[in-house]
Amino acid sequence: MTSDKDKEKPITKKDVIRELKESVETKLVSRREAPLIGLIRFSIALWGSKIFTSSAPGTSIHFWLLGYEIHFHHFHYGIIALAVGIIITFIEGPWPRRIGHAFFGAGLGFIVDEYWMLLIFDDSATTYFGAESQYISRMIGIGVTIIYAVIVLASWYFTRREREIWTKFYDAVASGKIKIEL
Repeated sequence: MTSDKDKEKPITKKDVIRELKESVETKLVSRREAPLIGLIRFSIALWGSKIFTSSAPGTSIHFWLLGYEIHFHHFHYGIIALAVGIIITFIEGPWPRRIGHAFFGAGLGFIVDEYWMLLIFDDSATTYFGAESQYISRMIGIGVTIIYAVIVLASWYFTRREREIWTKFYDAVASGKIKIEL
């Protein structure tokens, strides 16, 4: 009886180069590109929902569940998007990382927009759409946007040298300057 190891084909230099390229691309997407995508989606969700709630106040989904009237705000969409984004980021590869960060950023944007309402535990239209509430909500949004942007800029700055090193290493392996014995 032969084992699975005996049936495996030998690892070639081409396999190593392909795996190295995929690994480097995934790492760089995770640490450089995906946070930027998350910031963009966060900004669209946060500021888009602010514009929407300003132009169409009082719009939310209402339904009855077990005798209770449920108000489904965009905060709830945010929780769902945040959870989906976190789950997707566990899938290996550059595209799942991009998509996961996009969901995460959008979910966080929806949650941050509703944060003030959750903080004061009052979802009445007079409180939520009042000038003071909208001002505080915008200030929270600006603060979180700035923090998110700083994180994205720092990740781009601190991984710049890493990208150069991995690119040179990949080029050296692919061109044969670094020998791989298998």
